[in-house]
Amino acid sequence: MHSTTSFRRAKDAVQAVASGQGCWLDVIRTARDFLGADSASFVCHDKASQTVRYLEHVGVDEQAVIEYGQHFFQYDDSRRRYWYAPAGTWSDSCAEREHETAHDRLFWTDFMLPHQMRQLTGVVVCNDDEVMCGLSVQRTRVSTPSHAHADHLAEYGRLLTHAYAARRLAAQRGMDLLGQVLDGGRESYLVCRSDGYVQACMPVLEALLCGDSYLSLQARRLVHREPAWQARLLAGIRQVAAIGRPAMLAMPDGWGRSLRVAMRPVDNDLNQGLSGCVGMRVERRNIFDVPNAEMLGELFALTPAEARLCHHLAAGLTVDDCSKVLEVSLHTLRKQLSAILRKTGCTRQAELMRLVTTL
Repeated sequence: MHSTTSFRRAKDAVQAVASGQGCWLDVIRTARDFLGADSASFVCHDKASQTVRYLEHVGVDEQAVIEYGQHFFQYDDSRRRYWYAPAGTWSDSCAEREHETAHDRLFWTDFMLPHQMRQLTGVVVCNDDEVMCGLSVQRTRVSTPSHAHADHLAEYGRLLTHAYAARRLAAQRGMDLLGQVLDGGRESYLVCRSDGYVQACMPVLEALLCGDSYLSLQARRLVHREPAWQARLLAGIRQVAAIGRPAMLAMPDGWGRSLRVAMRPVDNDLNQGLSGCVGMRVERRNIFDVPNAEMLGELFALTPAEARLCHHLAAGLTVDDCSKVLEVSLHTLRKQLSAILRKTGCTRQAELMRLVTTL
């Protein structure tokens, strides 16, 4: 089935992924050679939404990938038979043997055989309450499984499980770090595929996009309620994934609100070793949101009194109004306003208001 050289290369590729340097495409490429197959794939099923989170592949034609992701994944042998199997479990099935159920016949007759795949050998890489991930290789001719290198297969399975866990943990730590930096009340971060399917996100994303938001998550896909803007969003994601250049997009989110989306390729800390990932920072803006006094004080090194005045001015009050609301003399407020203008670098009150309302 394999040589010592191909086994070493396969192990090196997996260890590179675990260290944060390699990618799963290299893993499945070397797995194909190691296991003596014609094609290979790495697939992750999301258990909550019953969808395919991602599918990396080599040697599989694009039409087969599309058909699998849209329909045939639900009949997949490895998905059905090993939905609760522990990581490290190996499987082997072929068109000549698997006719136990209608699903077996449908999967092999309607999908595998038309795409010249007669045998499927795979291993469960991760299986928990959230996902089931597996690496599999496909052959155009049936090969009799050999048990001569069972120890190599067991070792390889353990390495795969460790590598996936390591990259998953690194990505989670990256998300946790972003959660400490971003304002969860109005912004969030996600990693998605080029078709808008969300692979990973901060926990606050669903809360941010719920209710009357024009942008929502439906079966882990980003969906804007206006078709024209949905098309623009997906086009922007695809462009970033293909070209690798950052992009910005502002979309409507109801009266007085907008969504600002910053998109860029994802680095190794967040991409889990997957190709074509796009990171998106989603910020919800509202013309009625007024920066609070604490934030203004921190941004411009204002005193508490100056920060309160700046907040009320941003809310639309005049200096005379502020004098009544804050119960402070006009003379004192004008001195505070002069200090605010000096600290913010503004020369006029109108300039100050333009600055504050963009925060």
